Amino acid sequence: MNNLSLYEITNAFPALMENEEMSVEDKIKVEEELTILLQQKSQNIIGYARNTELMINAMKEEEKRLADKRKTIENKLTRFKEYVKECMDKNGITKIDTELGSLTIAKNPASIEIVNEDEIPEEYKTEVVTVKIDKTKIKNNFKETGEIPNGVNILTNNTSLRIK
Repeated sequence: MNNLSLYEITNAFPALMENEEMSVEDKIKVEEELTILLQQKSQNIIGYARNTELMINAMKEEEKRLADKRKTIENKLTRFKEYVKECMDKNGITKIDTELGSLTIAKNPASIEIVNEDEIPEEYKTEVVTVKIDKTKIKNNFKETGEIPNGVNILTNNTSLRIK
């Protein structure tokens, strides 16, 4: 009986109660064994969940560390390219060919810098409207008045597993 899955253990309880051939003493004995198995299985579930949460957190930390390191290297490369361009500009060099490739100073396309938004004519502006629905306010209103606004469903039967 030790190798039962969580599914098998939880389904054994109703089957046990429906079994009319077993004596009450045998049912109690089997129920106690199933309860012990359920507690052991639950302990394993908690251990697995905690271990997985720790692994997820470690991965997030590593992702952040790698992202920070990547940004540092990207910034270093940008500064290096600016330095090389500055040296080439200073010496009037626009192109250097090598066996690996070439370094070329090219003119960038025109770009726009906004100095004062208020002075820009309306024809160049696009209005962006963002609507945010305050779910907390709806929930609090429902708790106080019991009223549900149109377009909203109040979900009260949701459950979740909490591992502490």
